[in-house]
Amino acid sequence: MVISDQTVYAYAVGRVRALETRLLDRGRLERMIEAATADEALKVLAESDYAGAVGELADLYDFEQLLAAELKNVFKTVLRISPAPDQIAILALRYDVHNLKVLFKEKYLGLKSDLLIDAGTLDHENLQYAVNEDDFRDLPEQLRKASEKISEEFLLNRNPQMIDIAFDQALYSRLLAETARLKSEFLTGLFTRQIDLINLKSLIRVKRMRFDRDFLRKVLLLGGRLTPERFILLVDEPLEALITSLAMTDYADLIAEGVRDWIERGSAARLEKLSDDFISAYLKRSKWTPFGPEPLIGYLWAKEMEINNIRLILVGKINKLPAEAIRERLRDGYL
Repeated sequence: MVISDQTVYAYAVGRVRALETRLLDRGRLERMIEAATADEALKVLAESDYAGAVGELADLYDFEQLLAAELKNVFKTVLRISPAPDQIAILALRYDVHNLKVLFKEKYLGLKSDLLIDAGTLDHENLQYAVNEDDFRDLPEQLRKASEKISEEFLLNRNPQMIDIAFDQALYSRLLAETARLKSEFLTGLFTRQIDLINLKSLIRVKRMRFDRDFLRKVLLLGGRLTPERFILLVDEPLEALITSLAMTDYADLIAEGVRDWIERGSAARLEKLSDDFISAYLKRSKWTPFGPEPLIGYLWAKEMEINNIRLILVGKINKLPAEAIRERLRDGYL
């Protein structure tokens, strides 16, 4: 649905402004980090709007159920108050893709998982039937084609990466098509930035695994602000060349810090955090838009980052990581 009169968002934006006041602030996250144990961190979380959900947990290690339920509820809430729910629904498509990846890896690789996320648009039972029976007729076109490709080709090359590649390409192809239909420059800006960041990380992984240009060409997503050729030209260059080559882009600071950290530590953790923070900064630009879908989309992202931060803290406390190691992985807040 394309809406010409943005004032119809007045009620939804007002609701989101109220919901934003209930987001976890940095102070509470710090108290969770400084807690002596994971159980103590969960008690700090129970002092917030998560109190009821925490009280229903049978065991600390069931916290993923709490987070999954929160994610599902926030999507339901924003969909319900939005005058154009199709603009919100497309943000849930990546959870359909996540669930398909999980199911295909379970089928072909024997990776048993309970990590299906109930925030997507497609019913879990229908997805399980489609994958188990190789019957993809009822899937959206891009996901159907990706599923058929995997079903036909996986047994030939048995490369688990092709599952991720096929679905990521299908996802962003559909997202860009949907934003073109909706005529949303804001969503187009969001997705093209995400594509660039995914391609950047793909380039670094390809270089570290010493794969060639042909492999990178298969992995890269189309439709970003930076052309695939720009990444392909850097395959044979040292990682440091990324910093110089992309110094005049919006990603300069992110690349300089993230790539240097990857070189020094051999880990993508810092780059992943900086990538999420980069998207948060883009969404914050429209946080105070009085009318339109932008505040709703920003709030959804803020909740996703909040949920990620809770997960990072609890996993860190369970594994007895130092407070500073947890703190440096936290995503920036939306407020």
